[in-house]
Amino acid sequence: MQSFLAFVMRTRLGAIGIVALGALLPLLFWLSGGVLALVTLRRGLAEGAIVLAGAVAVLTPIYAVLLGAPTAVLQPLALVWLPVLALAQILRSTVSLASTLQWGTLLAAAGVLAFYGLHGDPAAFWEGTLQAIAEALTGGQPGPEWNQAAAQLAPRLTGLWVTNLLAVAFLCLLLGRWWQAVLYNPGGFRSEFHGLRFARWFAGLGVAAVLAGMFGPPGLAADVGVVIGAVFLLQALAVAHALVAARNWHVGWLIGFYLILPLLLRPVALLGLADTFVDFRARFAPAA
Repeated sequence: MQSFLAFVMRTRLGAIGIVALGALLPLLFWLSGGVLALVTLRRGLAEGAIVLAGAVAVLTPIYAVLLGAPTAVLQPLALVWLPVLALAQILRSTVSLASTLQWGTLLAAAGVLAFYGLHGDPAAFWEGTLQAIAEALTGGQPGPEWNQAAAQLAPRLTGLWVTNLLAVAFLCLLLGRWWQAVLYNPGGFRSEFHGLRFARWFAGLGVAAVLAGMFGPPGLAADVGVVIGAVFLLQALAVAHALVAARNWHVGWLIGFYLILPLLLRPVALLGLADTFVDFRARFAPAA
């Protein structure tokens, strides 16, 4: 890994090539965002922007040939690369992972508001989008079961979509931060992640948002609640990793935790939220 990372950081062209290559291979898009985060964290916003501009310049004619749509590059640019670039610069400036994730979450919540302002009725937009997808897949009109499922899902899709984009941006940022530690500060990411804990004001906002999402109808408040509540999954993961390390538990505990995590997303997020007020790491870590 260190050889690969050293290659990326050795030349600007190498970084541009990896960012562009990662974008062309869907299963490696995380690689593209991680490299962009690494470059920005280490060398600053200007260098990250140059690498990003170079990757866009490389990809535009490729998309024109492969897809017949050179503007297709605008989608990953707007939805992944620019958010990762911004988050990496915030982290570089604040040197605080918690503050960076908080700012990123608030910006994502603002994105939900902007989506509502742009589309007026997001549920109608998503129903139309799902209808178009169904027609493209089936070659005809979907059945009543599909229409019913789309009508139930559409009012919640804005929050889920924005949360998914935020998760991708956060994962790319964390990957870049880990790589930065591998090259320049061994062990630094481990201690930084284990200590991740959001501010109480942010947790209070999370409580209000989660309650609005749980007990209110689908809509703006529920979508914002999904976005803000989801970030506390990261705090719960930090707690799990920190306790396993502090108590010298077998790594199998973490493996089991990750295996059941998809079934318990909401309860785990609530545990992460509670940690801001309870501090499970201090309560359950072994005495020094």
